[in-house]
Amino acid sequence: MLEVEVKAHISDFEEIKDKLVEICAVRQRNEHQEDIYFNAPHKDFAQTDEALRIRKIPRKEGYEIILTYKGAKLDESSKTRQEIEVEIDNPKKMGLILENLGFNPVKTIKKDRTIYLLDEYIITLDKVWEVGNFVEIERDLTEGEDYQEILDKIFELYSKLGINDGFERRSYLELLELGSNE
Repeated sequence: MLEVEVKAHISDFEEIKDKLVEICAVRQRNEHQEDIYFNAPHKDFAQTDEALRIRKIPRKEGYEIILTYKGAKLDESSKTRQEIEVEIDNPKKMGLILENLGFNPVKTIKKDRTIYLLDEYIITLDKVWEVGNFVEIERDLTEGEDYQEILDKIFELYSKLGINDGFERRSYLELLELGSNE
């Protein structure tokens, strides 16, 4: 599946929340996410622009746990890339499998996310620990759809939210590592 995504750094969520109501976006839920990122033994994901992570999301009945691979970004204006996800039962065992195959855990990213839905677009407000506040707008590209039309619609939604700058192509992991190196 191809995920078309654009992310923007913002300072405050309050004005954005008001504008989300104005454009009829529907708040779905709040969730806390912890992502453990891994690097490969045969290539450096920082160099190839790929990502492999295990995401844990607390739920009433335990945890939702997702193993995700993200391919390299496909353009210069967004974070559009192939994304493959699979639910797993045990993050500890999955981590051990990856480590035994030579994948090394790199960092854990923690974020508090509020998820909104507008038509087929997912809009999230992310407070990323040690990194900052971001708005992400994304949509999966289905077969036969025009990628550029979806990307244009995402930027149109940003404009309706009053966001015209602060766009960020780097991952939260890259931003966290950049901050820890400064």
